[in-house]
Amino acid sequence: MKVELSKRERGEAVIRGVFEGDRATISKLKVLNFKGTFGETVIFPEKERPVIFVGLGKKKEINEDKLRVAVAKGIAKAKKTFKEVCVDSYSFGTKKGTTKAVVEGVVLSGYSFEKYKEEKSKLERVFILSENEREFELALVISESANFTRDIVNEPPNKITPEVMAQIAVELSQKHGFECKVFTEKELEENNMVGHLAVGRGSSNPPRFIHIKYSPPKAKRKIVFVGKGLTFDSGGLNIKPEQFMKTMKSDKSGACALLGIMEGVGKLKPSVEVHALLCCAENMPGGRAFKPDDILTYPNRKSVEVHSTDAEGRLVLADGLIYGCKLNPDCLIDIATLTGACIVALGHYTSGLFTYNDELAETFLSISRKTGEKMWRLPLDEDLEEEIKGTFTDLQNLGKSRYGGAITASLFLKNFVEKEFLQKWVHIDIAGPAFLDKAWKYYSPGATGQPVRTMLEFILKT
Repeated sequence: MKVELSKRERGEAVIRGVFEGDRATISKLKVLNFKGTFGETVIFPEKERPVIFVGLGKKKEINEDKLRVAVAKGIAKAKKTFKEVCVDSYSFGTKKGTTKAVVEGVVLSGYSFEKYKEEKSKLERVFILSENEREFELALVISESANFTRDIVNEPPNKITPEVMAQIAVELSQKHGFECKVFTEKELEENNMVGHLAVGRGSSNPPRFIHIKYSPPKAKRKIVFVGKGLTFDSGGLNIKPEQFMKTMKSDKSGACALLGIMEGVGKLKPSVEVHALLCCAENMPGGRAFKPDDILTYPNRKSVEVHSTDAEGRLVLADGLIYGCKLNPDCLIDIATLTGACIVALGHYTSGLFTYNDELAETFLSISRKTGEKMWRLPLDEDLEEEIKGTFTDLQNLGKSRYGGAITASLFLKNFVEKEFLQKWVHIDIAGPAFLDKAWKYYSPGATGQPVRTMLEFILKT
């Protein structure tokens, strides 16, 4: 679906927002029982072209994310009938950020993964009626970067392997002029990346570690992202039940988010140095697969006893965090679909945020409230460290009990962040909102692209 800025109404229909206090419009639509309540939609046959009216509720209660949701309601209505529509952004309000929210609502809700379908969505083009070119362009880049991530996450595991992730990273880097280094098995062994080598050993698709670097002149800060990229997670020898294995193509969402972030960085060109470290492997129960009771010793001398091969994400992230600290970052952020425990704690729509830095925590929470990519801070409760102490090793890769699993996973990762960077480290567990089995807000079922928009806003704010 193509989205374009326009200074005049175009297309087969117009989408307009209506607040509850707009008496003139509501009076006209009384015959259709339209009251302007939030999310309400009707199609009205105007002389020039039909209008899809969307209820915005009370003006004092509207915010950026509610605008995205309202626009999504109008797009959903348009998809059923029209090929080209125009969204009148002026009707959704005149506050700063309105055009941006409208565009994001259009792009995110207009997305659908139809690559393998014969029957495609009817809606092909959306015009945004606005004169705010700056907000339009920024919103288009940010939301399309999220959709770029969604496309990769939604691809099945027979199409996306660690090697294909590396190919995508190389092509992205060539497109934007980034540096890109791909670690094959030889480089993984030379750098003692024991997590990747262990987790990927049972698969015929070998693991890859990928380093993408954007380095502008006179960069103000350096941000390093680390992403979990399990292109498929069977659970390994601790194999998952069928109902939990079904959507495990989504276990690459963290690394895919990094690709989306770098797609946005390549277009926005911020004055911040950005590194993306993609930790990619496929966890399979082959004859060479790593086993429960295996012991891994990392370059920082931390030894880990494998208690479950299905707690593999933290093992590859450990490699990435050790490598990331060597880059001397001003901020170190890892993003991963790490634990089912985070979904138990926060549900399907909220990411868990872990950090020792109160200022960083509030920055991310504040941005996420505006982007609608919900986050909630969870504690790095060091009283739970006993849960991950190994019997024969420094650590074990799974807590001794089923309680506090998102926290103990975070505490495990902490062991691979050098002390001088602990106040600069943020861990984001996106297990809940990365991939949804039903439509929500402006997302169709499948990948959401979270938290790409929040991370790009953070980079721009830095």
